[in-house]
Amino acid sequence: MKIPCEIEQVVQLKTKGKVTFSFDKQYAGHFTNFTDKPLSIEILVNAQEQIKRLAMISPDQRKKIYALFNDIAAYTGDTQNNIKELLKELYCAEREIAGFSLSDCSSELASDYIEWLIDWCFRHGVPLNEHPKDYFDDIERYVATCIDNRFCVVCGRAGEIHHIDTIGMGRDRTKVDDNKHSKTCLCREHHTEAHNLGWQTFKQKYHL
Repeated sequence: MKIPCEIEQVVQLKTKGKVTFSFDKQYAGHFTNFTDKPLSIEILVNAQEQIKRLAMISPDQRKKIYALFNDIAAYTGDTQNNIKELLKELYCAEREIAGFSLSDCSSELASDYIEWLIDWCFRHGVPLNEHPKDYFDDIERYVATCIDNRFCVVCGRAGEIHHIDTIGMGRDRTKVDDNKHSKTCLCREHHTEAHNLGWQTFKQKYHL
């Protein structure tokens, strides 16, 4: 018997892997007799459909976007739906693109939109329930966003630039072009800690 299904989640455990499938409820009865028995299955993957699915917005991305809508709505006192429509319009205008749907847009667009929303929250002082770092796929882009908005990469509080590559003793930091220097943004507390621990230890402690 062939049952169409989708892979919802793949988890790598220490000694084995765990795969979660989802299928239409009409097929659930076929598995009731095997709940306590070994079951052998053959997985046939439709490559074209899988490629198409992987290129689309993921459930996790959609969840993150709506979590951000909720945080913004709670901060502004507006409804989630109004926030959703307003910020989609602002994003499309800034990126100079047509409208999009959060049900079937590309994963690439969804990732960019999440980062844009985080940046918008930083600029407008919106407190987030989740750590901003957890919304980013790329830690370097998260760090860049924190630098641009002067927020600490560790705690999200107002921060200042921390130069990982030292500029040098006796040089005026306000007059040195540091574009080629490695740097991040830290609040005063974490800036002091970074100097006390040393960058490598500090980086490992906070998984930066």
